[in-house]
Amino acid sequence: MSDSPTTPQKLLAELLGTAFLVYVGAGSAAATGVIAAGTQVPFSMAQLGVISFAFMLVIVGTVYAIGHISGGHINPAVTLALAATGKFPWREVPGYIAAQVVGAATGALAIFVTLGADAAKAAGGGVTTYAAETGFLRGTLIEAIGTFMLVFVIFGVIDRRAVPGWAPMAIGSIVFAIIIIVGPATGAAINPARYVGPFLVTAAFGGTVGWDQLPAYLIGDFAGGLLGALAYLGLAVARDRAEVESTTPVRTAP
Repeated sequence: MSDSPTTPQKLLAELLGTAFLVYVGAGSAAATGVIAAGTQVPFSMAQLGVISFAFMLVIVGTVYAIGHISGGHINPAVTLALAATGKFPWREVPGYIAAQVVGAATGALAIFVTLGADAAKAAGGGVTTYAAETGFLRGTLIEAIGTFMLVFVIFGVIDRRAVPGWAPMAIGSIVFAIIIIVGPATGAAINPARYVGPFLVTAAFGGTVGWDQLPAYLIGDFAGGLLGALAYLGLAVARDRAEVESTTPVRTAP
């Protein structure tokens, strides 16, 4: 009798994992907005650091918890990159992405329940945005850079030659680092589900959302993730060849 997780178990794990990510990660950003409401204190690196740390901790805990069940993707850009490079079956992609989006929306609903609908809506509901001066193309590129780095690291830590047991810490750490620099520019979604879930829920509650910004996050995150995967595989192939060449006996003439 196989003890492998069933498809429903995998999908539920992805749903819950993405819900945790949005509730704690995006929720920390919304909570910061609620606390700062009505004050004259400008947004600071200290606040950004706390939000980044919240994302890191929830990712570490969640990937440790569900990684052995579903792989702990909790990000459609990761799922698509794995499938496009032959590391994940295409037949499971629609289910995974649907579960991740539903999970993200569930996490966003939990933010509204926790903070109160009016307060959460006023604080943006955890929706990421880029400033008007940033523009569509630059916003897309910034999100692509962040997601490129994330997926590059993910592919590195799932490599069979990587140090075992450290994948969740490495993934959480790179997310922390990415948010520190990308956060002020675009909010650092680096995850289509993490963006879409709060976006749809905030829109449903009558909050302000930028429909014109939605394509930038989807294009940037999916494209950046795919390029990150291909970049790592390109390096891995080169490394494999170098290892083979270094262990090949050198034949000399008698």
